[in-house]
Amino acid sequence: MRIDFVPTSTLARRLTIGVCIASLCAVAELLLGALLPSASMSTRFLRAVSVGLTLASVHIGAKAVLTGYQSRKNKCYATLYMLCVVSVVVVALVNVIELALIQYGNDRMVRSDIMEGSLAFALPYASAVLVAQSTLGLHLGVVTALMSAIVFSVYSPISSLALGLVATSSIAGCLAFQRARSRGSYIQAAVRIALVMIPFAVASLAIYPATSAIDVIARIVGCVLSGFLSALAALAITPFVEYFAGYASDMRLIEMATLDHALLKELSIQAPGTWNHSMVIGMMVESAADAIGANPVVCRVGAYFHDIGKTKKPVYFVENQIPGENRHDKLSPSMSALIIRSHVKDGIELARKYKLPKVIEDMIPQHHGTSVIDYFYDKARKEAEESGRSPEEVDRSLYQYPGPKPQTREAGLLMLADGIEAAARTLSEPSQDRIQGLVQKMLNKVFASGELNECDLTLQDLHCIAKCFTRVLTGIYHQRIAYAEPAEKVVTTAEVSAAREVRENLKRLGIE
Repeated sequence: MRIDFVPTSTLARRLTIGVCIASLCAVAELLLGALLPSASMSTRFLRAVSVGLTLASVHIGAKAVLTGYQSRKNKCYATLYMLCVVSVVVVALVNVIELALIQYGNDRMVRSDIMEGSLAFALPYASAVLVAQSTLGLHLGVVTALMSAIVFSVYSPISSLALGLVATSSIAGCLAFQRARSRGSYIQAAVRIALVMIPFAVASLAIYPATSAIDVIARIVGCVLSGFLSALAALAITPFVEYFAGYASDMRLIEMATLDHALLKELSIQAPGTWNHSMVIGMMVESAADAIGANPVVCRVGAYFHDIGKTKKPVYFVENQIPGENRHDKLSPSMSALIIRSHVKDGIELARKYKLPKVIEDMIPQHHGTSVIDYFYDKARKEAEESGRSPEEVDRSLYQYPGPKPQTREAGLLMLADGIEAAARTLSEPSQDRIQGLVQKMLNKVFASGELNECDLTLQDLHCIAKCFTRVLTGIYHQRIAYAEPAEKVVTTAEVSAAREVRENLKRLGIE
């Protein structure tokens, strides 16, 4: 009888998810369950188990439906559930503060007439969702919204409305936060969350009748407070997730893209040709990413940092060489290939030294994939043939980058732009037709090589990319008008005499 064992990696993944879900349920029951009417231990245990099973169902369904959720690593899932735990802690803390304020008012003989259920509208339910959206992406942000809605609906005093309230407001905030490029995006998300919650507050008046006009106002104001508390909590939590988990929001990437970054300064000084090459690629990939729906910020910042390893040996790369000087003329093809390949390893070391985000570090080896350094490989084969050996004896692996192949659309874009921009510089007469032909030829070459097999770029995407690359390169490398040289001015004898007279007068006056 054959027994199929589950792979160790799969077991580790399932164990990680199980521990994360159990931790979330335990924290929710401990903090939020304590705020509900007292219940027996068995009831609380069964309630936590039911929440855990529901969360597990959401996780399984998301893996089956959402492509952006399927291929994530254990670290990503652990970060998601950690955000949910932090959100539970924040909501419980705010809830306790609100109850304490109400109790303080009652002790001071200030009658509030606000129901306990009305306070539920002022809790920051969407804080974890905003952080997940900005650091992990839209798909994981939506999953976080669904999981938060399930947890909070079970432990809310307005349980009949809580599921729709939390899910709808969280997803609205998540969608509003897709293009978070500045701190003002937090305010936009807060306003969107508040606007979505207000109809639920109005509907609650029919299900949970208000005790007074103050109670009605408290529910409406609570919706606004919930949006801004969620944004404030997300703003405070995001830097910790970026630092400890290694993820990066678009805002952090934009901050890195300034020329004040130490690595970019070093690149511009040590390898100015590479720096210029990187800036041009940044324009190319940003334009193409906008067209195909990829992340333009990741593409642009990845382009700026993808060749930072060339700062170690800049003169061995053609864009940094002085015309007529080529260090590779005195080296064997295998040694030249070794030096060229080493910029990837050096780039990864620099990325880790300066603590670049993982998404940028991964693009350094992926933008070359497993491609071959054709120039030196062909040169080695030619030398072998001239020396009487078979060209097949040349070890191809010595001229091949270690990989991996591009794993994301952004890395695939960078690979295409890197080769095309370098090739465009070799055109003697860069007309639009020639640039367009070159772009299409290079795209076809990379596609046929199989380097794009592990990223999600489609044929339609490649068509859009070709148009964007052609437009940008044509604007940069188009032919200029050859202006005629200005004719030399003929100076007459009279003008010379007049100038001499002026100079003598100035000397007489002591000015010259």
